[in-house]
Amino acid sequence: MGRSGVRIAIASDFDPRGFIAAEGRSDKFRERQLANSNTVGGAWVKAGQGIQVVGQRIGDVSRTAVHTGDAMTRGLTLPIIGIGGAAVATAVSFESAFAGVEKTVDGTAEQMAGLEQGIRDMAKELPTSREEIAGVAEAAGQLGIQTENVLSFTRTMVDLGEATNLGATEGATALARFANVTGMSQDKFDQLGSSIVALGNNMATTESEIVDMSLRIAGAGVQVGMTEHQTLALATALSSVGIEAAAGGTAISKTMIGIEAAVQKGGEEVELFAQTAGMGADEFVEAWQTDPAKALNSVVVGLGNMEAQGGSTLKQLELLGITEVRQRDALLRAAGAGDLLAKALRISGDAWEEGGALADEAAKRYETTEAQLRILKNQVTDVALTFGEALIPAVREAVDAAKPMIETAAELAQKFADLDPEQQKNILKWVAIAAVAGPALSALGRIGLGVEALTKLVGTSVVGVGKMIDGLGRLRQSSVGKSVIAGLDTVRLKAWQ
Repeated sequence: MGRSGVRIAIASDFDPRGFIAAEGRSDKFRERQLANSNTVGGAWVKAGQGIQVVGQRIGDVSRTAVHTGDAMTRGLTLPIIGIGGAAVATAVSFESAFAGVEKTVDGTAEQMAGLEQGIRDMAKELPTSREEIAGVAEAAGQLGIQTENVLSFTRTMVDLGEATNLGATEGATALARFANVTGMSQDKFDQLGSSIVALGNNMATTESEIVDMSLRIAGAGVQVGMTEHQTLALATALSSVGIEAAAGGTAISKTMIGIEAAVQKGGEEVELFAQTAGMGADEFVEAWQTDPAKALNSVVVGLGNMEAQGGSTLKQLELLGITEVRQRDALLRAAGAGDLLAKALRISGDAWEEGGALADEAAKRYETTEAQLRILKNQVTDVALTFGEALIPAVREAVDAAKPMIETAAELAQKFADLDPEQQKNILKWVAIAAVAGPALSALGRIGLGVEALTKLVGTSVVGVGKMIDGLGRLRQSSVGKSVIAGLDTVRLKAWQ
C-alpha cells in the first residue's frame, strides 16, 4: 500500500462525531480557562497598581528630601560659604594693611599687639576702615612718630581727615613734618589739630591751605621764636587774602628774617620797623623778642594805616628795603586786611589752649547718618575678623538698635577665640557637616525622584499587561468570541476530514 492508502485507512478509522463529542465535553474546561484568564489579568493589574503606589511613596519622600536639602543649602550651606569667604577676605585685607605698620613702627611684640588692637577699636568708633587707619599709622612710623604716640597721632589725623578737607594720610605727612621743623612735642598733635580746625571754621581759608602755608613759613617762624599756633595763625592770615603758599610763604619768611636781622643789628633798620609799628626802637625790640607774632602784626597794621596818616605804604616798604615784588605784594595784601592777623592769632591761641575744637568738629561729622552707617559696618566686619566665620547680616532701622546684637556677636566671637585649638576644630567639623548636608540631601532626593519615575513606568506596564490579559478573557466569553472559537473548531474539524 502506498502512503495514500495509509491516510485512507486512518481517515476511515476516524470518527468526527467522537471528536466533536470530546470537544463538547471540553466546554467546561474552556470556561475554567477563561475564568483563570480573568484572574491572572486581575492579578497583574493589582501588582502593577501596587508598584505604582510604591513609586508614589518613593516620590513623596524624595520630594521632601529635595525640598529639605534645598532649604538647607540656602539656609546653611550658602551662608556658611558666604560668611567664611567674607571673614577670610576681611582677615587677609587687615593682615596686609597691618604688615605696613609693622614695617615702619619699631615696637616690642606687646606694643605691636596693643597697636593692632587699638586700630581695631578705633575703627569701631570712627567711620574710617581699619585698613585706612592702619595706613595712617604706617605713615606715622615712617615720619618718625614715636611708638607710644602712634595711636594718638593716628586718631588726630583720622579726625582731621573726617572733619576737614585734609586727607588723613596727607595731613599726617604734613603735620609730622611741621612738628619736625618746629620741634613740637609729639603729644601736642591734638592741640595742633584743634587750632587748624578753629582757624578753618572762622577764617576765609581752608585747612589744607593753612597747613600748606604753615609748612612754608615754619622754618622762619622757629628762627624768630614764634610758637606753633602763632605760625598757624600767620599762615591763615596770609592764605585768607589769597596769597599762595609757594610764593607768599617765601616772601613772608624773608620779611621775618629781615626783621630778625634788624633787631639783632640795631641802628637805623630797627628804628624804621619800630616807626612802622608805631613804637620806639627799644619797645619794638622787646616786643619782637617776647612775642614776634604780635610785633609782626603791629608792622602789618602800621603799613595798612600809613596812607591814612599821610604817608605812603609803598615808600615805607622801599625804606624798609622790601622791594622784591612777591614780598611787597604779600605785605600789601596783609596790610589791606586790617586786623586779620590779630584775629587769627586770637582764634589759634584759644583753640590751642582749649584743645577741643578738633574733637567737637569730628563728633558732629560722626553723628551723621552716613558716618553712623560706616561705623556700624566697621563693627560688623570686626566681628567677622574676630570670629572668622560669622557675620550678622540684618537690616536695622537705627544704629542704636543694632549695637546690642553686635556686642553679643562680639562676645561669642571672643569666646570662640578663647577655646583651645582642638575644640575649635571640632566646632568647625560640625559646621562643615552642616554645610554639605543640604547639597547631599538634595542629591539623594533627586535620585529618589528618578526611582519614582522608573517605578511608575514599570507599574504602568504591568497594569497594561494585566488589562490586556483580562481583555482577552472577556473577549473569549463574549458572543463574538464564542462564534470565532466555534468557527475555528469547524475549520479544525474539516482539516481532520
